[in-house]
Amino acid sequence: MKRFYIFLALVMSCLNGISQQVSGVVLNKQSGEPLIGANVYYSETGNGTVTNAEGYFSMNVPRSAEHITISHVGFKTKKIAISDTVKAYLAPAVDLEQVIIQAVRAGDQDPVTQSTVERKELENVYNGEQPIFFLEDLTPSIISYSESGTKLANYGSMRLRGIGQERINMTLNGVPLNDMIDHGVFFSNFTDIGNSFESVQVQRGVGTSSNGVASYAGSINFESVNIEDREQGGQLELGLGSFNTYRLNSSLSSGMIDDKWSFYGSYSRIASDGFKDNTGTNAYSFFFSGGYFGEKDMFKINAFDARSKNGLGYNSEPESVLKKDITANSLNENDQDDFGQRLIQLQHTHIFNDLFSTNASLYYGGASGDFLYTYQHPDDTTALAQINYPLINDHYGLMVNGFLNYGQWEISVGTHGYIFKRVNEESFTPDFANPYYFETSDKKEVSWFGKVQWTNSTWRIYADAQMRQMNLSIHPDYDAPGMEGVEPEGEITRNRTFINPNIGASYSFSDHLSVYASLGRMGREPTRIDILGGFSLSAANFEFAQSDAFKPEYVNDLEAGIKWNSQMLAVNTNFFYMDFENEIAPIGEVLAFGLQKRRNIPNSYRTGVEMEWNYLPVRFIGFQGNLTYMQSEIETFTSGTGETYNNKTPILSPEIIGRGRINIFPAENLSVRFSGNYVGQSFLELTNDPEFTLPAYFTMDAAIAYELGSISIRLEAKNLSDQHYYTNGSPLDLDFDGTNDEPGYIVNAGRNYFLSTTFKF
Repeated sequence: MKRFYIFLALVMSCLNGISQQVSGVVLNKQSGEPLIGANVYYSETGNGTVTNAEGYFSMNVPRSAEHITISHVGFKTKKIAISDTVKAYLAPAVDLEQVIIQAVRAGDQDPVTQSTVERKELENVYNGEQPIFFLEDLTPSIISYSESGTKLANYGSMRLRGIGQERINMTLNGVPLNDMIDHGVFFSNFTDIGNSFESVQVQRGVGTSSNGVASYAGSINFESVNIEDREQGGQLELGLGSFNTYRLNSSLSSGMIDDKWSFYGSYSRIASDGFKDNTGTNAYSFFFSGGYFGEKDMFKINAFDARSKNGLGYNSEPESVLKKDITANSLNENDQDDFGQRLIQLQHTHIFNDLFSTNASLYYGGASGDFLYTYQHPDDTTALAQINYPLINDHYGLMVNGFLNYGQWEISVGTHGYIFKRVNEESFTPDFANPYYFETSDKKEVSWFGKVQWTNSTWRIYADAQMRQMNLSIHPDYDAPGMEGVEPEGEITRNRTFINPNIGASYSFSDHLSVYASLGRMGREPTRIDILGGFSLSAANFEFAQSDAFKPEYVNDLEAGIKWNSQMLAVNTNFFYMDFENEIAPIGEVLAFGLQKRRNIPNSYRTGVEMEWNYLPVRFIGFQGNLTYMQSEIETFTSGTGETYNNKTPILSPEIIGRGRINIFPAENLSVRFSGNYVGQSFLELTNDPEFTLPAYFTMDAAIAYELGSISIRLEAKNLSDQHYYTNGSPLDLDFDGTNDEPGYIVNAGRNYFLSTTFKF
């Protein structure tokens, strides 16, 4: 027996040498009360225990262990460092950070046509490109084009269901990114911001109420990185690619400090020569997020500052020219821009109890820069002259939202107001200080929304209504050249009120199968360019601008879908029918800077079916993709020459858009991806002349990635077939006789490569 006790003592001594005891208490971060039954475990082995009635636990872990993990149903899982006595607070599943986007986001089972891309999926495809380019591959019905031809940097734009980007609502943490007067979003101004996204949700159709411009074709809301649960550390990303492209991105996270504070910062540089001649980019961006996380309150600041210098390539080039020189750029090599954009957002979230929470966000956004255009000097045929079109925007806003969860009811209300100020100038180089054209505009808006949702085990009934009231004032420069003979008549004003309702319901047959349907209406005001019929005021368009001839547009949107989600297969299929009144549609004629002229079309519609899928038949292979089949029709319109046309297809609206990806995992830490992209033919002008079409195209890409500890390497090859395809264009009148001569196109690069390496620490 004595030998047994000696042996037991030796065993215990050895165990003590290779293990350690960890004990502590787990508390509800919101109430401070003990959490009973919380799971406490060491993730490397899976061994663990549960807390008792006092929230207490005790367990043995390897002496080399540095962290343990604590989880509980209804609370956020937390990984904490081992200490002598652990005192851990678990936050309720209602995320303090995510409350701020709750007002503009739809839930998984809400009756809204949507696609949500989480950070993990973004990391698998992201290499620094603008969001419009990677969303094209990940969600249905999006087509993008790039003025430089690289689909990475410089200017680009997108269409959703064939509808232009200026009719898509875009927000970051609920803050509008759209220019409130011209409605565009210029991602070139804040290159590489996608590296600081936690998730992206694309809503197609009217969707839920959002802040800023109308969610007419749909809305895209970006969520910045969540910092409360972000681990301490950072990463450095280096990328090299075709067209002398390089990317540097570094990010650093503090992790939680004293269980209350967290900070994150990211800096990026991107440079590229571009594929198209003279379309190089040199850009930087900086993103910062920091916050205080209390038991019931969160105070957080998000900010970015970015700037880009681009060689301009907005012109569609004649097909005959592209056949001789595929990289041709008709703009002068001195046509460049130098633009910056910035945003500061202050957020506060307060959770009163399990039933009621609020958030508020105060923000400032601004943009400014130069935009140069070179032309032949009118007095000297051997010399060139240059005009600068500088632009300055200042955007101030406040939003306040409240959320009530009471039994089967979810109620949310909110208000948003902003002031948007714009300066439009024109000046001759280099006399920038004395513009010959100086016009100011300002827009004020206040909106309110209310959402009510009732849910039981199978049904979800949803109602949403928004009211937008706005005032736009344009202050003409009556002394500008071209305004001779125009009597000063004060400012040009537009006052608009829109009431946008949406109702819907979803039904769950089981945990795997559900259906939904919704009906919504959305109104949208014309932009400044629509009101003026151009970019500046002169005697030629002043009467038109004063007349209020350009009307708001409205859409009645029916959405219905079916969703299947299981461990191996997820398929979402939806039908849509969008009926338009006075649609503000492009007609094919280019005004300037590549922007097409728009006009009111009395009656038109778009209808179709969208599908997206994710199939994982076995552990080492997966299939993902999306498909859109769409029919679009303008019932009748009258051309500028007085001819009437019936039953025509809107421009740049293909019938079929399809994408598919195969993900293969042949070995541990090794992945291979093949993807294909098909876009059908579309028309370039409203009469549907077959001589002026955008040809269909099919491209294939591939990527291979390998992770070794804290280092990962990825090589991407795009457009494997090395074809030069077109993603945008317009008819061109080359001899200026009023008749279109041939189509012009925006071309994309042939086969190109990008190699990136990530170091994590």
